[in-house]
Formats: sequence, structure tokens, C-alpha cells
Amino acid sequence: MEFERIKALFAGVKSKCYHDKGPERYFTTEHHCFLCYQHPVKYGDGLFLQCDLFCRTRSWTGDHHCRLHPPFLNIGLIHSGETAIRSGERYTMAKAGDAFFLAPDTEYEFLTPHLCERSAVLISGPLLREAVSSSGLRETPVIPLASPGTLETLLEHLPGMLQESYRLSVRRKISNLCFELIQYLSSPDTVPSLPENLSRVLEKIGREYGNPLDVETLARHAGISSSNLTRLFKRHLGRTPHQYLTGIRMEQAVRMLEQHTLSIKEIAERVGYGNPLNFSTEFKKRFGVSPKRFRC
Repeated sequence: MEFERIKALFAGVKSKCYHDKGPERYFTTEHHCFLCYQHPVKYGDGLFLQCDLFCRTRSWTGDHHCRLHPPFLNIGLIHSGETAIRSGERYTMAKAGDAFFLAPDTEYEFLTPHLCERSAVLISGPLLREAVSSSGLRETPVIPLASPGTLETLLEHLPGMLQESYRLSVRRKISNLCFELIQYLSSPDTVPSLPENLSRVLEKIGREYGNPLDVETLARHAGISSSNLTRLFKRHLGRTPHQYLTGIRMEQAVRMLEQHTLSIKEIAERVGYGNPLNFSTEFKKRFGVSPKRFRC
């Protein structure tokens, strides 16, 4: 049963407490690298909503965060991989293309079972609880999205805006964007079935990720042009074919590294890299550590 499988991932997890203030208690075991980490230069005092933090991380096995009664809302997007989430008594697996919505004043934790790249934003403000209540999402920790690129585009605006938050006009824009994020997730695009030609390509990648694959080869398999295939990937999966293929290869590489049965050179070959150096470079770019150090 999926519920029990996800619940078992959290069994025995003990993380270090780094914040203890009355009912607010936060715990973490960090196995990740930050691709982006941005606080506001100046907070939006007097504004209805404000962004306290934006970050984008690459996480691997065992990365764990637990928050008890936080005063902020945690919204995010899974770019690749998976994140196991417990919200109250609900256990859910958020996959690539899913959003997560972790309400304030609740208890939740999230854990990376293998590897994951995700973005997250923390939102606070005097109208936060009313906005969350009106959204109807308080008990909905994971939201499948038809167009993950829409949410990704909204989130991508935040780092630059936070760097200029010393300007009142920008702080107002940040407040409006926080409202827009909640509004969008309360009424996201419905999840359609994937086009048949895109599904065929995903199946091919799943079977043959260790073989030489390029956009032209995949497009011929789908029976469409390379540019049309790239548009399909961006529209339905929020990334290019190359980014998707690389993500699958890295996921498989992590599983092989954790098994400790193959050399790094053998793993590189099995996931489509004839040159182990190219494999190590891509792995470190994605996870912040070399395959050798990851295995230690």
C-alpha cells in the first residue's frame, strides 16, 4: 500500500533541532546543496503578505526537514525526483511537476528518498491565515499541475525581486506575487493526459536512458520535429528533453551508487556517459558533490 510505504520512510528518522520557541520547533538533517538562497533585503512591513525566503535545492537520500507549528506558509515545486511529505496524518509522495502547499500552524515534514530538485518559498504576513483558509488548500499538501512551467515562471521572479526589496515598489510587487501564488494553486490547470507522441518518448527514455539519445533521435521516434518536441516537453513537463533525460540518468546513477555494487566508471557507462569525467562533472553540477564523495 502506497500510504504505508511512504509512512515507513519516516520511521526512525531523527533530525537535529535547530529552532525551539514555544510550540514552534524545527528539525533538520541536511543532505543538499543550494542552487539559490535569497532572503529579502528589507521586509514588507505593513504589507498584507511578504516573502521571507526563496530557495532552490538539490537534495539526496536522507535530506529531512520537520516543522511543528510554523507561522509561515511553505509553497514549492518539485523539478525532478521525488519528495515524501507528511502533513498531519497524511503521507504523500510529491513527484516531478507537483506543487506542495504546507500550511502555517500545522505539523509537517518532508524527506528525500533518493534525490530531488525543488524550489520553495516561505510566505508570512497579517493576511496569510485568511488567504490560506480561503484557498481551500489547508489539507492539500500535494497538488499535481498540468503546466508546472507556469508555477516555475512565477517562482523564478522572486530571487531578483528579493534582492531589490529595499524599494517599496518592489516589496509591493512581492506581496502581490505571494497572493498570485496562493491564488494559482487554489485553481490550477487541470491535469490532462499526456499527448501520445510525448508518452512514447518518455517510455523510450525510461527504457533506453543508457543509450546515446539526442533531441533529433527522440523527435524521430515521436514523429514530430525537434522544435515541436521541445515545446511539448516545456508545456507538459516544464523542462527540455535534454534536462529530462539528464534528470532520469542522474536518478538512476544515485540508485546505483547507493547499492555499492558497481564502480563509478561502470555506472557512468550504464547511464549513458562514455566518459566518466563527463559523468562526474554533470553529477557534481547537479548535486554539489562528486559521485565518489556521494558514495562515502
